[in-house]
Amino acid sequence: MFKRVTWFTVGTAVGVTGTVVGYLRARDLARRHVPDNVSDAAVRAAELADAGVRSAVDRGTEFVSELRSNAELTKQTRKQAEEFLRQQLERAGL
Repeated sequence: MFKRVTWFTVGTAVGVTGTVVGYLRARDLARRHVPDNVSDAAVRAAELADAGVRSAVDRGTEFVSELRSNAELTKQTRKQAEEFLRQQLERAGL
């Protein structure tokens, strides 16, 4: 039983260590081989995408707000029309 726990622990430690070392090496390689203008362009593209997403969210929020106010106005108009029709029915004696 303890052999399994020991080997599991060793395997987990080796896996974590390998992952961290691999990540650090990849990050260093990327820093050495990516020119500054490419990273700057990536930052600008990310900022532009962020601005686009924020703009789309704002437009969507405005659209939903308009739909809600439109629905409320329609609801009020229908209530008024129903009241008017009920009054006409009462006048007609029905």
